[in-house]
Amino acid sequence: MDYKFIFKGRLDFGNKRSFDNVLNMYDWKVTNHYKKDVQFDEEELFDEDQFCASFPRSLVLHGTKKNFDANSNLLAYLSEFAVSGQMEMWMIKDRQVESYRLVEPEGDRAAINNFTKGRRLSISEGKSEEAIAALDIAIQKYEKHAQAYERRAYVNTLLKKYHDAERDYTKSINIYAGAPEPYYGRGILHKIQQNLEQAADDFDTSIKRSIPLQPIHWKSRRRKAEALIELEKFEEAAKELRFFTIRKYADTDPNFKYLRKAFFDYGLCQYKLGNHKEANELFDKALAYHEGKDAPMTEELLYYRGMARHKAGLPDFEDDLKEAAKAGNSKAAAALEEVVS
Repeated sequence: MDYKFIFKGRLDFGNKRSFDNVLNMYDWKVTNHYKKDVQFDEEELFDEDQFCASFPRSLVLHGTKKNFDANSNLLAYLSEFAVSGQMEMWMIKDRQVESYRLVEPEGDRAAINNFTKGRRLSISEGKSEEAIAALDIAIQKYEKHAQAYERRAYVNTLLKKYHDAERDYTKSINIYAGAPEPYYGRGILHKIQQNLEQAADDFDTSIKRSIPLQPIHWKSRRRKAEALIELEKFEEAAKELRFFTIRKYADTDPNFKYLRKAFFDYGLCQYKLGNHKEANELFDKALAYHEGKDAPMTEELLYYRGMARHKAGLPDFEDDLKEAAKAGNSKAAAALEEVVS
């Protein structure tokens, strides 16, 4: 049975000595264990200038499950010699993911242990200073640790140390420009500071540096749309939101909880563009999600749906405006007075 494989990521080996050792072990492993089952081109996989193995823009192959197992097991073996980075691997059949694997360095080296600790603490409430301390050590032990710079930038953003955060995001990008995460993070930082054009550009680069199988690809589309809406570039924003909202998400996907907000934003774009019937349908879809991260209050949705219905010549618009006004939406109360009078 033929499958589609996708490989993306990078493993850093730190120095020439380690890199040369990895090349020797790779050749030995292929010759003695995997033979013709491994499909990688050694010259494309390894970068002797950067001392790494890398698929920055993803590698697509086709083969059997035996090929996938050989390819993924070999990358897992190489990760044992790496000091930083990660590799993601997907095996796909008929557009369905049959197998997914992520490998990254493990071991008792200080750079690895402190990065792992810092990454864990970076998403733990009240642990920001401890996260920074661990990530500082990881960077001291391996100064080209792109992931550690990205995580430290994230924590500095939480601490509102925006200058330090931008410095670290940019350092991460300068070390490895193939990862979407530092572009996404820097985009968030620019958005906080109302540098909206720069935010949209970084989110766009994050889209290009990721693939649709990665949740960050869709997070970046949604965030790009938010920046474009603030710039009043509604047509461009609508394009991104159309892609985001036609995607099917499992309820475990981090993007699922933003569907209410995304449908509202998409409806708002259509409303601003004068496409009132389309806006009404999208506000309907937003209201079908009773909860959502960063989503507008129900009365705000009812106000816009009522106005979209009114401008589209559809019935029941007054009911929406009345309900929104009753819930305290002053715009709805004012609109209701105007349309009734």
